[in-house]
Amino acid sequence: MVRRIVIGFVALTVAGLALLAPTPQVQADELAGPTAAQLKARAGGCETQLSNGKYAQDSGGSRTVAVCKSGDAVHWTADFDVDCDGQRTTQCNENTDPSFQPNTSWNQSDGRPLNAAGLPFIVVPLSSTIWNFRNAGINGATIAAVVYQDKVAYAVVGDQGPTGIIGEGSYKLAQQLGINPNPSSGGVSGAVVTYILFPGISAVPIENQTDATAKGQTAATAFVNNTQTCASTNLDLTAYPALQAGSTGGAVRAAQCLLGGTNEPSGTYDTATTDAVKAFQTRVGLPSDGLIGAKTWTALLAAGDQPTIRNGSTGTAVSRLQRSLTAALGRTVIIDGQFGPATETAAEDYQRTRALIVDGVVGPVTWTALQAGK
Repeated sequence: MVRRIVIGFVALTVAGLALLAPTPQVQADELAGPTAAQLKARAGGCETQLSNGKYAQDSGGSRTVAVCKSGDAVHWTADFDVDCDGQRTTQCNENTDPSFQPNTSWNQSDGRPLNAAGLPFIVVPLSSTIWNFRNAGINGATIAAVVYQDKVAYAVVGDQGPTGIIGEGSYKLAQQLGINPNPSSGGVSGAVVTYILFPGISAVPIENQTDATAKGQTAATAFVNNTQTCASTNLDLTAYPALQAGSTGGAVRAAQCLLGGTNEPSGTYDTATTDAVKAFQTRVGLPSDGLIGAKTWTALLAAGDQPTIRNGSTGTAVSRLQRSLTAALGRTVIIDGQFGPATETAAEDYQRTRALIVDGVVGPVTWTALQAGK
């Protein structure tokens, strides 16, 4: 296995050994994106504390780590414990890790657990009274920038850990950060690693490191510059509120990105936004009042192609369905890109209340209804 992400190198396996054939391209640490110093400086404060209290870094330790929000990013600074759970590999198994578990909270697109030795991912605490990560728009595959000393690595949310502890990442992520990845003796102590998560921005599929790095660099740049682009805007809200002229905030930015016409949403519901809403409403057959309510949200969030998806499906179309069902039903449908029993129930509820065939399968008929704001 290649011990670090290298862009522009070809991995060749000979007799079980990984060899690197160089090409003229650049390495990952030379790619565009903010420096470690820039990211640590931007996440150095705590504009809003999201956690109800603080986390310990180790079992039985003092609770000193708060989960914060600055701009649209969620962040904390803690130690780094090595997670080796998931697929059995030479690096991660019952012999190398006494606490090894052959599963992860989120799976690859093929249904298999994540590969901790091959995929950089972070671990979030199980939801509790301290903090529910889902309320912050975070789910499996949410992209994060992780900073240690002068290194920056891009990872995804891939597993969940104990409710009272924070500060954990995969074997591969430890390697990328220059931290000893040994699950028994590795990691690093002290509040020296900064974890910066970008809600609503996900790798597709979860194991796509190239996608995570590209999107992560864009989101991290916007975070450091304290600016918003559509690539860094959170579309995965737990509710989609009614909006009108004069409204401001993240939901307005989300709507502006969905309406198109700008890559730098202002977050202010101005005249141009009103005009864009009216044009969209006319196009899909809704009353052209310039207000964004449940029907307009539903149509905006559902817009796109109409693939047939069902229980077991994964990907961006599932996330799009989950967003539109959240708006249409007026209740939170977890947006994680995985079509499981909860999404199936929500789809059936939508079909039932719209006099459609109730089978939990979302095909062209259900998509057409959603895209019309029904």
